[in-house]
Parts: sequence; C-alpha cells; structure tokens
Amino acid sequence: MDHTELRLFQDAHVLDDFTDKQVSILVAAIDVFATKGYANTSTKEIAKQAGVSEGNIFNKFTNKRGLLDAIIEPVIYSIFPSTMQDLVQSSPSDDFLTLHAFVDAFIRNRLEFLYANEKVLKILISELAYDNQTRSDFFDNLPKEIFVNLNQELDQLKDRHMLIDWPNPEIIRIIITMTGGLALGRLFFDQTIKDSEVTHTVNAMTKALAK
Repeated sequence: MDHTELRLFQDAHVLDDFTDKQVSILVAAIDVFATKGYANTSTKEIAKQAGVSEGNIFNKFTNKRGLLDAIIEPVIYSIFPSTMQDLVQSSPSDDFLTLHAFVDAFIRNRLEFLYANEKVLKILISELAYDNQTRSDFFDNLPKEIFVNLNQELDQLKDRHMLIDWPNPEIIRIIITMTGGLALGRLFFDQTIKDSEVTHTVNAMTKALAK
C-alpha cells in the first residue's frame, strides 16, 4: 500500500507514539479492510501482511475491533472535521467569475482528496452504512462551521446572480448526489474516473444550478 494515505494520520499526530511495527500493522489493516471488508478480515491476515506476529496486534490494539477503531476514530473525531473545514474554505466563491469555474474547482478539489485517501474513506463509509453508533458519532462531530461556511458560499453565489434561488439544503443535496456517484463508483466498484466524466458532471451540475 502507498503510505500516502497515512498523511492524514501523520498530519494529525496520531502516529507520534507508534513504533515502526505498529505503523506497519496500521498500514496492513487499512489495506486489508479496504480490500476485503472488516467482517471478512482476520487479524492473522493483517499480521501476515504486516510481517509481524498476531501478538503484536493484540498488544497495541487489543483485538480486530480495536484495530478498526484505531483507524476510524481519529478520522471521525479529528481528521475528517478539520479536513472538511479546509475543503469548504478552499474554493471561496468570490475567487471565480462564473458558476462553472466554481463548480469545476469544487469537484476537482474533492476528487483530489478522494484519490489521496480512498482506502481510509472506503473503510469509513462502510462503517457509516452498517454501524449506527459510528454514524451517530460521525455526524455529531462534524463542526457546525462547515455548514455555516457552505451556506455562506451558496448565498454569495445567489447574491451575484450566479446560482439558482432554491433553498440551500436542496442545492446541497443535488451537489452530494452528483459528486457522490463519482466517489462511490471509485471506492466500491473500482471505476476509473475519466476526466471526461468529471467534465460532464461539472457541466450537468452547472446547468442544474445556474440562475
């Protein structure tokens, strides 16, 4: 596995007290959980891929669930909230002259985040779909500022007569639906997102939301 996906954990200092062996276990767990799914994975498989004994897993993470928690809890409680805040702020609407340019930057920025972290995101989304407590914790820990900032961006686009005057929650649902299809196809069906598909999605979203 490309250690690029560990940058989320490194930037949040999650790995500061991890030994090299424990980092190897985390890398292997991310890879195997993302490939086979949590339910279909054993600690024996993870230990083999990491090149350690199962005892090394139990010493640090207690059991398989503890290993999963070591992956998703930092994402839920720290990494994802701060990252989403940065993503919302990364494409301020007043930087763009047209709605098409804003939508294009918005989608491509988020796809870059997806490409860099797809295995971790696949694990997280799977848990959100199947575990009520994980889902509750995730939404409880999303900073309210994310929605405030997004609403402000949409209102500014409306004020500039670039965006259709629909309720913001309805606009957000359209954005999530259109971008979510690309993301889910990539994460769960190994579909390559062609640049032409991104262009078509940008064009479709712009047409749907234009004033």
